[in-house]
Amino acid sequence: MKTNVLELIKKGKKYLYDVKAELGKIVWPERDKATKTTYVVLVFIVLVTIFLGLVDIGFSKVISFII
Repeated sequence: MKTNVLELIKKGKKYLYDVKAELGKIVWPERDKATKTTYVVLVFIVLVTIFLGLVDIGFSKVISFII
């Protein structure tokens, strides 16, 4: 039982070491590029939300007309 716990701790340490090594390889975008991309995503979300809302209203009117 004790060896299983020690083995689990060793695996956990190796995993965290590997995660740290992989995070060091990441090339992060410049702040202004990340900000612009965030704005594009937010505008896209708003447009899709408006579109889906209009489609929902349209379907509701069609269903209420049929019923």
